Amino acid sequence: MNMTTTEPTETPEPILSPAPAPEATWAETGLDPRLLDLIEKAGYRSPTLVQSRAIPAALQGKDVLVSSATGSGKTAGFVLPALQRFIGRDGTFILALAPTREIAQQTGAVFEQFGGPLGFRVAVCIGGASIPLEKEALQKSPHVIVATPGRLCDHLERGNVWLEFIQCLILDEADRMLDMGFSDQLNKITDQLPVERQAMMFSATFAPDVERLARKIMKSPVEITIEKQSSSTPKIEQRLLNVPEYAKIGALMRIMRQEPGTIFVFANSKDKVSNIWRALHAKRIYDVTYIHSDCTQDHREQAIADFKSGKYRVLIATDVAGRGIDVEDVAHVVNFDLPKEAEDYVHRIGRTGRKGKTGKSTSFAAERDERLLAAIEKLVGPIIVDEGPRQRDDRPRDDRPRDDRPRRDDRPRDDRPRNNDRGPRRDDNRPPRPEGARLESSRGPRRDDGRGPRRDDNRGPRPDNRGPRPQTPNAPHQNSDAPREPRFMLDQHGNKILGPDGNPMIKRSRSRGGRNRNRNEGPREDGAPREPQVASNPVKSVAAAPKKGLIAKVLGWFKA
Repeated sequence: MNMTTTEPTETPEPILSPAPAPEATWAETGLDPRLLDLIEKAGYRSPTLVQSRAIPAALQGKDVLVSSATGSGKTAGFVLPALQRFIGRDGTFILALAPTREIAQQTGAVFEQFGGPLGFRVAVCIGGASIPLEKEALQKSPHVIVATPGRLCDHLERGNVWLEFIQCLILDEADRMLDMGFSDQLNKITDQLPVERQAMMFSATFAPDVERLARKIMKSPVEITIEKQSSSTPKIEQRLLNVPEYAKIGALMRIMRQEPGTIFVFANSKDKVSNIWRALHAKRIYDVTYIHSDCTQDHREQAIADFKSGKYRVLIATDVAGRGIDVEDVAHVVNFDLPKEAEDYVHRIGRTGRKGKTGKSTSFAAERDERLLAAIEKLVGPIIVDEGPRQRDDRPRDDRPRDDRPRRDDRPRDDRPRNNDRGPRRDDNRPPRPEGARLESSRGPRRDDGRGPRRDDNRGPRPDNRGPRPQTPNAPHQNSDAPREPRFMLDQHGNKILGPDGNPMIKRSRSRGGRNRNRNEGPREDGAPREPQVASNPVKSVAAAPKKGLIAKVLGWFKA
């Protein structure tokens, strides 16, 4: 690979940043005067360091491999030279791949901004969008295709697009695409491209996977590295809060009360994003929205648009929004979870402090995050540790550490009686309980069947004229073998109901197993022999009942 001189970069700026870069002007990049007019109308005065180095090499048709930080203007570094090479030509010549939908949409917007006035047609193909609409756009032979790898492979399998005429391949955030598992899709796409074509790859780092991919699709690329470790976030006030997991929501709410501006919250998983959003809504905080990979495309676009417009003050997202999303005037970035990779920390906090402005970053760290924190501090330097106010311990009382301070009566706390251990009696001057003593109720000794003390049955006369209550202390239990007093069925006036034989009907309890399972066997409760019971109103079975047609039923209704 051809190596160029590597120099440290200045403060990273967004795409086509207005902040001047030393010893560089747009005229020196060799761009077409029509593009220079569009750049001047956009209000950008001079290129960033990565733009001043990548644009001249790309205009010569060479393969370019660029490593630079987020917000350094990499998008304009490949959009402007790609457009200039194909001005006035008709056909699909440019293919730009991005890892996420948001980055693809922003890349397509930059192509539209500078290519639309020159007659370029741009088609954006991303997951979650309508495939028929994308198919219609591809059939119009756009000059530029911006897509995510997965959606482009879907169109290739459906036969909606052909890549035999692509002359310029652009891979934006290549390391991120490989981390997200798009290696097989990238191989499938590159296998259908022509051999003679230009390739431009932009990545945050030159990881081994990126180098292997570059060797496969590039030929003697010009390698451009912009160092960023020591100067990537000089205008961002970084702060670290040591808080346990259960106290993070409270710490986030305190930051929201103290910070009047917009807040970007990052979490490591989509489930954590949803849980944070629900927890804040439970606290009646409604100016919060969220995005993650399971959200529909309409929801993601609407959430970002509402966050930019100020409808929502807080945006909760996973690392899918950590790169490429350009939201202006973000005042505070909160890392609810420390990222798994130290490089992602730089991309996260790069959402604030843009365009020469200052910003704040707060990261929550627990005890288990020591290894992640060490990797981050190795990359960006030490972070200011702010213990913050003391957190309320919301854990269950049994899980809290014991308080071994002496009691007011100078006795150690370990001697106090426990609810789960009877221990010694309290100081109430009662004699010690005899060993093996058992409680007795006011109604006599404790039952031997394990049912506890008897119920106090001094409830007075019954209100339903059924006579006095049975003597409960001496009455046999219903499960015993002794005969029980029969219980008669009463009507609404308290009179006994007579059966077909003229005798009072006995009220029987529901069958609950045991001896009540077969009530028709054995003697009656009053000691008399059991007779076969005959229903007072016998009902014929369904099979024996005569079948009536519709006409008979109607006639029966009229007779009634």
